[in-house]
Amino acid sequence: MSDVKLQHIDKIYDNKVQAVFDFNLNVKNGEFIVLVGPSGCGKSTTLRMVAGLEDISAGNLIIDGRDVTTKPPKDRDIAMVFQDYALYNHMTIYENMAFSLVLRKENKYEIHQKVLAAAEILDLTDQLNKKPNQLSGGQRQRVAMGRAIVRTPKVFLFDEPLSNLDAKLRGSTRREILLLHKRLKATMLYVTHDQTEALTLADRIVCMSMGHVQQIGTPLELYYTPANLFVASFIGLPPINLFDVDIKNGEAICDDFCVTLTPEEKALLSRYEGRKVVLGVRPENIVQGGNINVNVFSNENLGMTTLVHGNVGKQKITCKFREWSNYKLGDTVGVSFTRKLFFDKDTTDAITL
Repeated sequence: MSDVKLQHIDKIYDNKVQAVFDFNLNVKNGEFIVLVGPSGCGKSTTLRMVAGLEDISAGNLIIDGRDVTTKPPKDRDIAMVFQDYALYNHMTIYENMAFSLVLRKENKYEIHQKVLAAAEILDLTDQLNKKPNQLSGGQRQRVAMGRAIVRTPKVFLFDEPLSNLDAKLRGSTRREILLLHKRLKATMLYVTHDQTEALTLADRIVCMSMGHVQQIGTPLELYYTPANLFVASFIGLPPINLFDVDIKNGEAICDDFCVTLTPEEKALLSRYEGRKVVLGVRPENIVQGGNINVNVFSNENLGMTTLVHGNVGKQKITCKFREWSNYKLGDTVGVSFTRKLFFDKDTTDAITL
């Protein structure tokens, strides 16, 4: 497997619309990188540039120490797994998995051994004589992965491979992809709009918005120390609660509540005294017991946790309690915040020391 370097990559279409701006990323050998962001953010375009399916307008793409910026897909030694499987319905599963090797005129015995080995990894051995339309969506996605595995490429690319599967299959196939990565120790670039996939699969996440990289880091880094409001809002489920507050005399104050700052928070926000900032509180960092009164309008029991939606004055809030609760419409519950994030209101960047 190989490392991949994207250096100052731009994508500008013929109509002068720019889809990707100055994309920089060093992917280590064997690393699992997930590109995540909303539709239209440029993540799939970036993956397609790595694959050679889109021209690179500016910058350089280096795979295994070799500049492949202008090389055609066949000369990049990559394999791509698509959202729609892209299987040949008139071929058997065996023939689909062997197809690229047949085109390369590899030895028939070696082809057979590679297909059997991939089928074993993906639990497809009993399906090799079937046609794609005889398989479930999850099995067809495994066939698409098998077709990539037999090529033993330097880099695996996944373009939203689970988006056509139902929720149960997404979970099981996600685990299979993670296991596949551990077995192959492969370099993988994976595109999704689903933050759950990003958080559970990635060694590092690239969070994108409107063609720009917002933050690159481990799942925990993006969750606990988001670089800006976009990352904080995009990563985390349920979404983070955001409030405009004034910093005055060691307190974060808004019309509907007041929070006393810790000594560390006072030091962090010292230069914002008398100014407005954005306070972010994740639902799971809200606990019962405190002087912030939530007027409940919805209570969702999720087994060992409960989502409580309500208002603090005129502002909406979502709390995620670690116990079963039975609040009813109109109930009031006092809460406090155990961990807080702060953002510059003008730049939207996280406020850090």
